[in-house]
Amino acid sequence: MANIVPLLRYSEWTGQNLEPKFPALRLSGLKLLLSKGLLRGTLAEVSGPRSSGRTSMALHILAEATRRGEICAIVDLHDSFHPASAEAGGVDLTRIIWTRCRGNAEHAMRATDLLLHGGGFGVVMLDLFEASPRVLNRMPGSYWYRFRRALEHTPAILLICVETAQAKFCSLYSIELKSETFDWPGKTPFRLLRGIESTAMLRKAAHESSAYRSGKLLKGARIEAVA
Repeated sequence: MANIVPLLRYSEWTGQNLEPKFPALRLSGLKLLLSKGLLRGTLAEVSGPRSSGRTSMALHILAEATRRGEICAIVDLHDSFHPASAEAGGVDLTRIIWTRCRGNAEHAMRATDLLLHGGGFGVVMLDLFEASPRVLNRMPGSYWYRFRRALEHTPAILLICVETAQAKFCSLYSIELKSETFDWPGKTPFRLLRGIESTAMLRKAAHESSAYRSGKLLKGARIEAVA
């Protein structure tokens, strides 16, 4: 019976009849994938392998939030955040708090917990992209439930960035990315990577999924990450 309670609470928490207390975070570059934006007080996951456009999508979400004047926080497990690339992607660095965890996963989870309970942030991004499967498997699942409860009735969004989805039923949005083609213009040996075309699959509210490619209703969303 104890295992059923979290699922019942999740169902109540995501009830379609509930009116949002805060306006959603609109994402201009992801209108086809997230037509209503990201709801506040929720967990959202962006997952995918390297060179799939995952970082570009995460930075776009931060850029939209900081453009609205919101203060955002980045919890960086492996010090992989690159300020210059973020600024080029539209992120207002003056509205970013960067927490560097030097590879310590426990510190990253505790820092995220403190930031969520402290409040005052539009988006808190937990960057676990370079975490190994061994490290991810050792993270207590109770953290995701704790984060979800901390977000309830707040205007914050927890953006979890990881190679494979971890939050399971605690996340309202799960976006999975996969690279399709790479743009290498020029001739050898002077070819430079100009961009990546990826497919993004949105899974939300447990098992609902919707997707688009090139603006048409298919299974997948096409995004471009400029190198």
